[in-house]
Amino acid sequence: MKMILMGTGTSHGIPVIGCDCAVCRSDDVRDKRLRCSLYVSEPASVVIDTGPEFRIQALRCGIKRLDAVLLTHSHADHLHGIDDLRVFSHTKSVDPSFNGDCETFGEGLPIYANSQTVNDIENRFDYVFNPVVEGGGKPKLCMKSFSGKGEPFYVGNLRIIPLPIMHGNLEVSGYLLTEEKDGCRKSAAYLTDCNFIPEETFRIIGEQAGQLVHVIIDGLRVEPHSTHFSFEQALEAAERIGAENTWLTHITHNMSHTDIQKYVDSVLDNFPALKKSVSDGGRVGPAFDGLELSF
Repeated sequence: MKMILMGTGTSHGIPVIGCDCAVCRSDDVRDKRLRCSLYVSEPASVVIDTGPEFRIQALRCGIKRLDAVLLTHSHADHLHGIDDLRVFSHTKSVDPSFNGDCETFGEGLPIYANSQTVNDIENRFDYVFNPVVEGGGKPKLCMKSFSGKGEPFYVGNLRIIPLPIMHGNLEVSGYLLTEEKDGCRKSAAYLTDCNFIPEETFRIIGEQAGQLVHVIIDGLRVEPHSTHFSFEQALEAAERIGAENTWLTHITHNMSHTDIQKYVDSVLDNFPALKKSVSDGGRVGPAFDGLELSF
């Protein structure tokens, strides 16, 4: 499996509009954070979340095709680039030599989300699903809702299990991404925008992950927040999850990448399982835009 963190920032992104803090003025490229998104390039081409900068992210990562999109929830910072899926949902629309009708056969690009998110999309972006006058363009999307209760589905050879997590009072979807080769199951868990993980989700990860190589988990800042894990709360959850590598995402501009890593290192004694993973060669710390992960 190959993945790229296309965005690791909070809903404002970093730099924040109008802010002159040290992090927003930082020259460290790891402090430039677009809104949260993950691109899986192998064994299938899948994106998790299409935030406002999705077009920029897709160009940076050189995405040529998509087999499916997974959505965590319908907040603007995770969804509002959805119209830029047009070039991936019409197979001929990126071919300048194609002279025929740009519409293609089939249901369109599969979009997986829980039922609440699907309902929000169909209302907020109703033009996508309703007949419109000629002119302009719109993505051809095939909405696929799931119960969020741990049933797996496949996109090519990529096994995906939705993971219910709580973002304040809103149930959103994390994802367990798994590849099986030669009878060996390896996985990564993507858990952004959460401040509570139900016991059932811990159980699903424990039973279904096999070798859990990476967990990418919401860690907003040092201070508590009503809808996001703080750094230490994220580490507490990661301690239970037990991945070989732990990466914090959805990070705000309160601290630089370097200072977050120093902070994590300073509290690591409180998390013996994470400390052992580091001593065994793993990583525990902040993710950053462009971080490539594989196994």
